[in-house]
Amino acid sequence: MNKKNYTLVALSVLGVLVLTGCQNSGAQSTTSQQDLTASASETVVAESAAMKMDPTKVAQMVDNTILAPEGLSLAKDNIRYKVGMADLNDNGSQEIMVVMQDPYFCGSGGCTAYLFDESGKTITRMTVVKTPVLLAESSHNGWKDFVVWSNRAYRVMKFDGNSYPSNPSTEPTIERDSEQKSAMAKVMATELYQQDGYELMPLDSDTLLEPFHRYHFTFKHYGDPDNRYVATVDMKSDTLDVDMVPLNE
Repeated sequence: MNKKNYTLVALSVLGVLVLTGCQNSGAQSTTSQQDLTASASETVVAESAAMKMDPTKVAQMVDNTILAPEGLSLAKDNIRYKVGMADLNDNGSQEIMVVMQDPYFCGSGGCTAYLFDESGKTITRMTVVKTPVLLAESSHNGWKDFVVWSNRAYRVMKFDGNSYPSNPSTEPTIERDSEQKSAMAKVMATELYQQDGYELMPLDSDTLLEPFHRYHFTFKHYGDPDNRYVATVDMKSDTLDVDMVPLNE
């Protein structure tokens, strides 16, 4: 992919409609966005953690802890899952999150997910989890919070001293739509998009435990019909990158 960097410009208020189904329920308790950013603890960037991932070790954890009790195995059942890593308790070791993607472990409300420590010990087993899974900057009891999509809202997962909640669907919600709209407006303000860009839409990341304030979008360009563009906006660092991707990828 070819990468182009763009300087962010100051924006006046824009009426931007985001095409997304991620609506927060007003009946749920809500954690403010300020609460999520209150901690001074440094966020671990998920991409850097992913570089340290040992796929064989993770596969053994999945086989031994998740699949074997169900009479399944990766070798014979071709079970799909997603993996992400982050140092959630600042001890220098990466915790490992596995979100199952196979219908056997998923229902209409979401999928089963596991959080392991580096040795493979289960910290938390969670139900009804959907991606994205986002890493917050706030902490509780020495562990970073993270956010999952569950029960039609983003839910804040807080460590209680022993584990994270097992059922995210009842946890406090956090609103993300307004910041996403601001991020989308930044993409719309780039010279590239203003010069014949169209079909700008939100794009969920497949990276587990990605920073909470990072957003992705995709759009097309009339002057380049063979490619599409993927824009990444980090609202905390105030940066924007655009990748050009062939349409057949």
